[in-house]
Amino acid sequence: MKEKIILMNKEIINNQAEEHYNRIRTNIQFSGSDMKTILITSTKESEGKSSVSLNLAVAFAKIGANVLLIDADIRNSILVGRVKAKQKINGLTSYLSGVSTIEETIYGTDIENLDIIPSGKYSPNPTNLLQNSKIDKMLEIFKEVYDYIIVDTAPIGLVVDAAILAKKCDGAILVTEAGRIQKKQLKKAKQDIELTGIKFLGIILNKVDESTLSYGHYGGYGRYGN
Repeated sequence: MKEKIILMNKEIINNQAEEHYNRIRTNIQFSGSDMKTILITSTKESEGKSSVSLNLAVAFAKIGANVLLIDADIRNSILVGRVKAKQKINGLTSYLSGVSTIEETIYGTDIENLDIIPSGKYSPNPTNLLQNSKIDKMLEIFKEVYDYIIVDTAPIGLVVDAAILAKKCDGAILVTEAGRIQKKQLKKAKQDIELTGIKFLGIILNKVDESTLSYGHYGGYGRYGN
């Protein structure tokens, strides 16, 4: 039986935001039955990609899908601060460095149908770790066990990590903060994703001040509340 950890601050989706996540979930479902491993990245840090990763994983779990959330942002994990455990936690870096087995890195959560692999201890050479063939083996095994695998990665506009992992996933979503990222930066991030050969699923506009927007114009698609 898997050890369990508690997800802190998991009730962060208000009713309006939950509706948007459900639409994103539905769009992914309609992208094809082979769309099982979804990479989430951003252009810069602090745009909210980790919150998107967690909430999207919860949205899939709520409809009964068996979901695994992989915290692959091993340089600067945000998700690590949202888990609470009584025991020592092994993580992705422990598995990739050969310290622990794959089974020892998977944890159940207090959310039904949702498992998580924490990032693990910081590695002085994250790029080499992520190029490890163990990741390919791991994802192939997980595809037979889970309905959906959500992979939270470092910003593609800052480091190469996301591009490395994108080649191992089925589709990618780019999260961007409203009013912060220039159009040319966003375009470059999108191009970097597409150069990996992965299917680009779209952009999520995050941290939107909805009071300044016309709902009739945007229709609520591809964005969610603050």
